[in-house]
Amino acid sequence: MVQLTDDGQIQPLIWKHPIAPIPASVWKEKLRKAHESDVFGCIIELKDTGEFMGCASLKIPEPKNRDGLFSIVLALKFCNSGYGSEAMKFIVDHAFRWYGLHRVSLDTFGNNTRAIAAYEKLGFVEEGRGREAIWLDNKWVDGVSMGVLRREWAEKYWKSESGKDA
Repeated sequence: MVQLTDDGQIQPLIWKHPIAPIPASVWKEKLRKAHESDVFGCIIELKDTGEFMGCASLKIPEPKNRDGLFSIVLALKFCNSGYGSEAMKFIVDHAFRWYGLHRVSLDTFGNNTRAIAAYEKLGFVEEGRGREAIWLDNKWVDGVSMGVLRREWAEKYWKSESGKDA
Protein backbone atom coordinates (compact mmCIF):
# COMPACT_ATOMS: atom_id res chain seq x y z
CA MET A 1 0.00 0.00 0.00
CA VAL A 2 2.88 2.33 0.76
CA GLN A 3 4.12 1.78 -2.81
CA LEU A 4 0.72 2.85 -4.18
CA THR A 5 0.60 6.08 -2.21
CA ASP A 6 4.18 6.94 -3.14
CA ASP A 7 3.50 6.30 -6.85
CA GLY A 8 3.44 9.66 -8.65
CA GLN A 9 0.87 8.38 -11.16
CA ILE A 10 -1.50 6.84 -8.59
CA GLN A 11 -1.30 9.51 -5.88
CA PRO A 12 -3.13 12.23 -7.84
CA LEU A 13 -6.00 9.81 -8.50
CA ILE A 14 -6.64 8.89 -4.86
CA TRP A 15 -5.65 11.83 -2.64
CA LYS A 16 -6.98 15.37 -2.59
CA HIS A 17 -3.65 16.63 -1.27
CA PRO A 18 -0.03 15.67 -1.93
CA ILE A 19 1.56 13.21 0.44
CA ALA A 20 5.29 13.21 1.01
CA PRO A 21 6.94 9.80 1.25
CA ILE A 22 6.85 8.61 4.85
CA PRO A 23 8.24 5.50 6.57
CA ALA A 24 6.17 2.35 6.12
CA SER A 25 5.59 2.02 9.89
CA VAL A 26 4.07 5.51 10.07
CA TRP A 27 1.99 4.87 6.98
CA LYS A 28 0.65 1.57 8.36
CA GLU A 29 -0.54 3.38 11.50
CA LYS A 30 -2.22 6.10 9.40
CA LEU A 31 -3.97 3.41 7.34
CA ARG A 32 -5.06 1.53 10.45
CA LYS A 33 -6.67 4.68 11.87
CA ALA A 34 -8.24 5.65 8.54
CA HIS A 35 -9.87 2.25 8.19
CA GLU A 36 -11.04 1.72 11.78
CA SER A 37 -14.60 2.52 10.76
CA ASP A 38 -14.63 0.17 7.75
CA VAL A 39 -17.20 -2.60 7.90
CA PHE A 40 -15.34 -4.39 5.14
CA GLY A 41 -11.78 -4.02 3.96
CA CYS A 42 -9.53 -6.22 1.91
CA ILE A 43 -6.18 -6.50 0.23
CA ILE A 44 -6.51 -7.45 -3.44
CA GLU A 45 -3.96 -10.03 -4.58
CA LEU A 46 -3.37 -12.10 -7.69
CA LYS A 47 -4.96 -15.51 -7.12
CA ASP A 48 -2.05 -17.45 -8.60
CA THR A 49 0.91 -15.68 -7.00
CA GLY A 50 -0.45 -13.63 -4.11
CA GLU A 51 1.14 -10.51 -5.59
CA PHE A 52 -0.27 -7.31 -4.04
CA MET A 53 -2.57 -5.49 -6.49
CA GLY A 54 -4.37 -2.97 -4.30
CA CYS A 55 -7.00 -2.64 -1.61
CA ALA A 56 -10.67 -1.81 -1.18
CA SER A 57 -12.98 -0.83 1.65
CA LEU A 58 -16.59 -0.21 2.55
CA LYS A 59 -17.80 2.17 5.25
CA ILE A 60 -21.36 2.77 6.41
CA PRO A 61 -21.21 6.34 7.79
CA GLU A 62 -24.93 6.59 8.69
CA PRO A 63 -26.34 3.07 9.25
CA LYS A 64 -29.96 4.29 9.29
CA ASN A 65 -29.58 5.38 5.64
CA ARG A 66 -28.18 1.98 4.57
CA ASP A 67 -25.72 3.73 2.24
CA GLY A 68 -22.24 2.26 1.96
CA LEU A 69 -19.25 4.34 0.90
CA PHE A 70 -16.98 2.26 -1.31
CA SER A 71 -13.34 2.88 -2.23
CA ILE A 72 -10.73 0.98 -4.21
CA VAL A 73 -7.10 1.57 -5.17
CA LEU A 74 -5.36 -0.62 -7.74
CA ALA A 75 -1.73 -0.53 -8.89
CA LEU A 76 -1.47 0.88 -12.42
CA LYS A 77 -0.02 -2.29 -13.89
CA PHE A 78 -3.27 -4.10 -13.02
CA CYS A 79 -5.60 -1.47 -14.47
CA ASN A 80 -7.58 -2.44 -17.59
CA SER A 81 -7.10 -6.12 -16.76
CA GLY A 82 -10.53 -6.88 -15.29
CA TYR A 83 -9.16 -7.48 -11.79
CA GLY A 84 -10.52 -4.21 -10.41
CA SER A 85 -13.97 -4.88 -11.86
CA GLU A 86 -13.94 -8.39 -10.39
CA ALA A 87 -13.03 -7.05 -6.95
CA MET A 88 -15.59 -4.22 -7.14
CA LYS A 89 -18.36 -6.57 -8.24
CA PHE A 90 -17.59 -8.92 -5.34
CA ILE A 91 -17.53 -6.15 -2.71
CA VAL A 92 -20.61 -4.27 -3.95
CA ASP A 93 -22.55 -7.53 -4.21
CA HIS A 94 -21.41 -8.39 -0.68
CA ALA A 95 -22.57 -4.95 0.50
CA PHE A 96 -26.09 -5.54 -0.79
CA ARG A 97 -26.44 -9.22 0.14
CA TRP A 98 -24.74 -9.33 3.54
CA TYR A 99 -25.09 -5.80 4.88
CA GLY A 100 -28.57 -5.20 3.44
CA LEU A 101 -27.60 -1.83 2.04
CA HIS A 102 -30.04 0.21 -0.04
CA ARG A 103 -27.28 1.92 -2.02
CA VAL A 104 -23.52 1.99 -2.47
CA SER A 105 -21.84 5.28 -3.29
CA LEU A 106 -18.33 6.47 -4.07
CA ASP A 107 -16.41 9.64 -4.82
CA THR A 108 -13.74 10.10 -7.45
CA PHE A 109 -11.99 12.80 -9.41
CA GLY A 110 -13.40 13.95 -12.74
CA ASN A 111 -10.04 13.41 -14.41
CA ASN A 112 -10.00 9.72 -13.38
CA THR A 113 -11.82 8.71 -16.56
CA ARG A 114 -10.63 5.10 -16.44
CA ALA A 115 -12.21 4.60 -13.01
CA ILE A 116 -15.42 6.40 -13.99
CA ALA A 117 -15.80 4.13 -17.02
CA ALA A 118 -15.25 1.05 -14.84
CA TYR A 119 -17.83 2.23 -12.29
CA GLU A 120 -20.38 2.97 -15.02
CA LYS A 121 -19.82 -0.46 -16.57
CA LEU A 122 -20.70 -2.02 -13.21
CA GLY A 123 -23.90 0.03 -12.97
CA PHE A 124 -22.90 3.13 -11.00
CA VAL A 125 -24.36 6.41 -12.24
CA GLU A 126 -23.07 9.93 -11.75
CA GLU A 127 -25.18 11.59 -9.06
CA GLY A 128 -23.34 14.84 -8.62
CA ARG A 129 -20.39 16.84 -9.81
CA GLY A 130 -18.59 19.59 -7.96
CA ARG A 131 -17.16 21.60 -10.82
CA GLU A 132 -13.51 22.51 -10.29
CA ALA A 133 -13.91 21.62 -6.63
CA ILE A 134 -10.46 20.17 -6.02
CA TRP A 135 -7.02 21.69 -6.61
CA LEU A 136 -4.99 18.68 -7.68
CA ASP A 137 -1.67 18.34 -9.43
CA ASN A 138 -1.55 22.09 -10.18
CA LYS A 139 -4.98 22.30 -11.77
CA TRP A 140 -8.66 22.35 -10.86
CA VAL A 141 -10.55 19.08 -11.25
CA ASP A 142 -14.17 18.13 -10.69
CA GLY A 143 -15.26 16.01 -7.77
CA VAL A 144 -17.64 13.29 -8.94
CA SER A 145 -20.14 11.39 -6.77
CA MET A 146 -21.53 8.12 -8.10
CA GLY A 147 -23.92 5.52 -6.76
CA VAL A 148 -25.87 2.38 -7.47
CA LEU A 149 -29.14 1.31 -5.84
CA ARG A 150 -29.85 -2.21 -4.64
CA ARG A 151 -32.72 -2.64 -7.14
CA GLU A 152 -30.47 -1.51 -10.01
CA TRP A 153 -27.80 -3.99 -8.95
CA ALA A 154 -30.39 -6.75 -8.61
CA GLU A 155 -31.75 -6.10 -12.10
CA LYS A 156 -28.26 -6.25 -13.57
CA TYR A 157 -26.71 -9.12 -11.61
CA TRP A 158 -29.28 -11.16 -9.73
CA LYS A 159 -31.82 -13.59 -11.13
CA SER A 160 -34.64 -12.21 -9.00
CA GLU A 161 -35.53 -8.92 -7.32
CA SER A 162 -35.56 -10.61 -3.91
CA GLY A 163 -31.79 -10.63 -3.84
CA LYS A 164 -31.66 -14.43 -3.92
CA ASP A 165 -30.53 -16.32 -6.96
CA ALA A 166 -33.34 -18.32 -8.50
